[in-house]
Amino acid sequence: MQVVEQRGVAVPENRRQPYEGRKQRLAALRIRLQETAQEVRTAQDWTGCLLAAAWLPAETWANILLISSQRPGATLVKGYEAWRTVGRQVNRDENGIEIFSGAREQKGKRSGFADDEQGKSWRDADHVSYVWDLSQTCGRPLPGPGVIPPPREVPPGLWDALCWLARRQGFAVEREPGCPDDGTTLWTARRIRVLLALTSSQAIWALGHQLGHVLMHNTTAHTPGTSTTGCQGIRKAEADSLAFITCVRHGVPVEHTFPSPQTWAGSDLRAQPAAAILAAGERITVAAAILSRRMRASWTYWGV
Repeated sequence: MQVVEQRGVAVPENRRQPYEGRKQRLAALRIRLQETAQEVRTAQDWTGCLLAAAWLPAETWANILLISSQRPGATLVKGYEAWRTVGRQVNRDENGIEIFSGAREQKGKRSGFADDEQGKSWRDADHVSYVWDLSQTCGRPLPGPGVIPPPREVPPGLWDALCWLARRQGFAVEREPGCPDDGTTLWTARRIRVLLALTSSQAIWALGHQLGHVLMHNTTAHTPGTSTTGCQGIRKAEADSLAFITCVRHGVPVEHTFPSPQTWAGSDLRAQPAAAILAAGERITVAAAILSRRMRASWTYWGV
């Protein structure tokens, strides 16, 4: 692809011609996304994707994969003019990161959520945009702390804020002996139970895990007595992933090793593991966005 300079910044030629070859650029980026998702094979690969999701809360899963593949370690991305607006300039000769941009999908169309939130999908994108990471810029220091605090003790009020979110979803939270380490959700009783003996950080993980089930898996009627105890496969991976993102975003120490995504997405190309990676990641990031947005309503009261 031919590259030109715009104010000293390396920008693909097609960025200057937004209507020329739009379908071809979208098709090429979709192929790149599929190839990137196909390369997520190990536990380390999956953990790296989740860390990127924690650092990039405003991005869709598809764009997170694209950003990570083009700029590993990216922590904050913006468009060229958006960086100028906050007093920073993209460094000379820095290549833009290609991402999807454009149309928002219809309510609940593909997310699988019984929710009033809208989610953006790479399938409905209508053009390719370019962003740059903070590390590719210079200028005025950004105000406020970093996006993610360093691991520390559980922030005051975080437990209460998560309990508030559970109540908003219609579930009471109880601390009980005899629960699994990652808690359990009693669907028809509308109860989330977290083991009484857990440390504060372990309890946050368990509640985050159960909120993952509530936000992602409470989409069908449940028979009396069913619960999330003993969850396995993709549902466990998704719930663990939401707990991981929640903990990382709030600086809660995390001690968790994920299994290889091949254990739930498959490894045979005929089973389309890339499609499973994309679908699971999309559900996880939509749920994480819902959790973050709804928790903000309680932060002022609880002091998180």
